[in-house]
Amino acid sequence: MRKIVHIVTRKTVQRASRDHLLVEKCIHSQLTAEMTQEDPDIQIRLDHAKDVYSSLLRGKITLADDMLCDLYQTREGYREEET
Repeated sequence: MRKIVHIVTRKTVQRASRDHLLVEKCIHSQLTAEMTQEDPDIQIRLDHAKDVYSSLLRGKITLADDMLCDLYQTREGYREEET
């Protein structure tokens, strides 16, 4: 009986990983587009999340800062309360 041995090179793994990430990004973009058509407020939340993430990466704010800001906005009535 012959055995087939498949050698996986680093480049093969890199290509597979890259392709996986590209497919994941396309699926995510399609889902986001569908969700924002159904509920435009989702786009506002996604934009806010993107801004917070960028600020966190740059060190401009901390997660606690953003959470306190959200708490004060909710307390002051800037946001609608979830029912």
